[in-house]
Amino acid sequence: MKSKLGGFSTILFLIGLVSYIVVFLGNDNFLLVGGVIISAIGFILALFAEQGVYKKIGLIGNGIIIFIAFVIPFIVTNFLWNRP
Repeated sequence: MKSKLGGFSTILFLIGLVSYIVVFLGNDNFLLVGGVIISAIGFILALFAEQGVYKKIGLIGNGIIIFIAFVIPFIVTNFLWNRP
C-alpha cells in the first residue's frame, strides 16, 4: 500500500492544481477551499509514501499549493495589512 501512496498524492496534487487554476480564471471560490483540503491530504499521503519520484512530486507540489493558497494570505492579512 505504501508504494501506491505516492501515486495517489501526485493525483491529488494535479486535482488541487486544476481547482486552483479554475479559481484564478474567476470561477467559484469554493474550489479554493476544496483544492487546499485535497492538497493537504495529498501532502500527508506523500509523507508516508515510499521514496521515489511520486513522493517528491507530491511533497513539493502539494506543499507549494498549500503555501501559496493558505500561508502567504495568512501572513499578509495578519502582519502586513494594517487597515481593513
